[in-house]
Amino acid sequence: MKCKCLSALFLASAVTASSAFAGNWEGAYVGGQIGYGSGDFDLGTLTDLDTDGAVGGFTIGYLWEVGDWAIGPELQYDFSDLSIESGGASGDFDGIARLKLRAGYDLGNGLLYGSLGFAYTNFDGLSGVDDIDFDDPGYVIGFGYDHQINDQWVIGGEYQYHKFDDFGTDGNDVDFGTLHIRAMFRF
Repeated sequence: MKCKCLSALFLASAVTASSAFAGNWEGAYVGGQIGYGSGDFDLGTLTDLDTDGAVGGFTIGYLWEVGDWAIGPELQYDFSDLSIESGGASGDFDGIARLKLRAGYDLGNGLLYGSLGFAYTNFDGLSGVDDIDFDDPGYVIGFGYDHQINDQWVIGGEYQYHKFDDFGTDGNDVDFGTLHIRAMFRF
């Protein structure tokens, strides 16, 4: 709770401090994100398994301005602290990579955007059953808001939904959502 309050205070302070700044979204950026992930693992003959926990990683991307819009590719990777347990078996959801296209409406120093792309993840475990080690592609769709504090620093928030069908083998499906706070440095 304390972390959420501090994050909200930081975002509000940044918005107030930069109210006179008019943003330019075109260019390259790098940064990081930290947040929360929650997933539902439907692993065929096993019981449905749920997990939640911390996620965080890095971001790199580029945006072009096209009129009142900004569009461009973004690559993200999250490390995760997610694990599942069922009947003495356990496993770890180690990380997720995303290559996506972001498109958003330019609100001056704010950018309201949506994203769509490919996701790739690795799940290591369920030791004690039949050891399962999955590395599979899926898709990701999301939305978010970025706010320029000045001409180099951007903060924001983003939700992403991930879907992996036939994860590792037929009948295994994984739905996963992440909610991030982001910070980026623009070049």
